[in-house]
Amino acid sequence: MKSSIVTIKELSLISGFSVSTVSKALNNKLDVSKTTRNSIQAIAKEFNYVPNNYAVALRVKKSQSTIAVILPEVTNKSYNQALCYVQKSAEDFGYRILLYQSFNSHSKEMDYIKSLNDGSTDGVIVISKDEKHISDYAYNSIPLELLNVKDNLPLEEIKRRSYNSLLNLLTD
Repeated sequence: MKSSIVTIKELSLISGFSVSTVSKALNNKLDVSKTTRNSIQAIAKEFNYVPNNYAVALRVKKSQSTIAVILPEVTNKSYNQALCYVQKSAEDFGYRILLYQSFNSHSKEMDYIKSLNDGSTDGVIVISKDEKHISDYAYNSIPLELLNVKDNLPLEEIKRRSYNSLLNLLTD
């Protein structure tokens, strides 16, 4: 068995079939003969082919159960505690976290949110100590939740707010 991981295009070159035929064979489409499907699937197995789930998600306009979290900086104690509890809760619901640091730059935060409107995530949680308003983000098509955590908040309150923000996002 080969140790390298190949792309669908490389499988196409190796097998001698078009990318379209390889894709159909790997997805068990019936318009590809059983012999061809078996041949392509054997080659894919031999070369440890793993589908690019991000590319699949973009193609079908479905995310991969991912929540983006944007925070000013991960080194701040309140922010990293909030991130920790958002991530723990998200994993309980079967979601992964994609982390972005804005470094207190509003324009970076907005650029991240704009780029996340592509359907690659199920929603965004913006963590901040500033009082922000959801109306400032209304132009986005992605579900968004604001999580306000001040430096002096007790840990239990950070946990509660983190969980509630995630729950609000997922039930939006």
